[in-house]
Amino acid sequence: MTFYSSPPAATEFDDAKPTLLVAWWITLFCTCLILLRLAGRYIRLEKLYPEDKITAVVLLPLYVRIACVHFVLLYGTNNAQFAFDLSPEEVHKKVTGSRLVLAGRVFYAATLWTLKLATLEFLGRIAGASMNKSSQKLIVLLRYTLAVSFVAVVISDLVECRPISHYWQVIPDPGPKCRQGFAQLLTMGLSSIILDVILIALPVPIILSTRIATKRKVLLVLLFAFGFLTVGITLYRIPQIIQRHGDQVVRSMWASVELLAATTVANLAAVGSFLRDSGAKKSKFRPGYDNGTGATASQRQMQVAASQWVGDERNREVDSGEWTDDIEPEVVVSSSSKNQKRHDQSCDVRGTSSSESRYSLVRPGQRASSQLPGVLEHNNPRMPSPVLLDSIRDFQRG
Repeated sequence: MTFYSSPPAATEFDDAKPTLLVAWWITLFCTCLILLRLAGRYIRLEKLYPEDKITAVVLLPLYVRIACVHFVLLYGTNNAQFAFDLSPEEVHKKVTGSRLVLAGRVFYAATLWTLKLATLEFLGRIAGASMNKSSQKLIVLLRYTLAVSFVAVVISDLVECRPISHYWQVIPDPGPKCRQGFAQLLTMGLSSIILDVILIALPVPIILSTRIATKRKVLLVLLFAFGFLTVGITLYRIPQIIQRHGDQVVRSMWASVELLAATTVANLAAVGSFLRDSGAKKSKFRPGYDNGTGATASQRQMQVAASQWVGDERNREVDSGEWTDDIEPEVVVSSSSKNQKRHDQSCDVRGTSSSESRYSLVRPGQRASSQLPGVLEHNNPRMPSPVLLDSIRDFQRG
């Protein structure tokens, strides 16, 4: 039994307009999701993770693909039964549309595989945070698998028909292998399903090994299980396209739907963390706020610098993912802890005692009198305040 069949009936552009509108709407919606992720991440952290940058790259093949789809649906392809003789101008349009089909399929695969790579990099950060050696090795193996499978999809798109010029031949009929492109359809579909299942199953052992509530574990597993949505769409669209004789309008519509699902799944964890106000984020402090401690302007500047340094250190420690707010502590400082931190820092910058100064009468190595432990004896010497340092410099100049 062969998958190839006779060409479908020719479709007028008026009948293809709804599919074209849906394709453009999905492209714009995917763009909004990606930009929302990038803007939210930068506002919260003032930086982008590697997977965020990879997600931004998705916009390039996404828009090249929709440009190809636009003219494919406008001009039509050679995979159609023509009830009348075509004019030279119409033949030229069909040739152009058939060529753009090949390019559109390559950029369609590039969009999906880039989204998978972004998800894989996200899982790589999780594996790195969990110090799971086997998961880290599997991440490296999956990177090579992604590259090899993408090359296989491109090859299947270009080598099914020989000579290659028959891909865009309109008259006479070049044959079903050159018109329908089922080899690319099956290769890409099966590769996508296998990779999606692996990306869904990979984080489950990491989640189950954490010390969090069972209910939370179930929620996290269900979050990654949304990836089965793209698997289901792929399993449904392949037989539908084959039953419709490879009709390009149907094929473009289902490709757009799959892109919508894949983009949503790839950005779900990040956008969801923004909506829940969870995950890693940069600590924010108000420079002009002294919390009633009476700190001077220079002291407040030191407080702000120290607070920002602490926030950056905590951000580096919590470089895990959005969903790991129970696995890794969030970089979220409550108002009470912020006030306590400001109070402690204001106490730190009030200056040092006379025994700690370089001009102290107590020589280094001598123990202060036990009768004055609160004045002359410090276990943790503090740094002199900027005001005291300025006074010392003025004294030295004088």
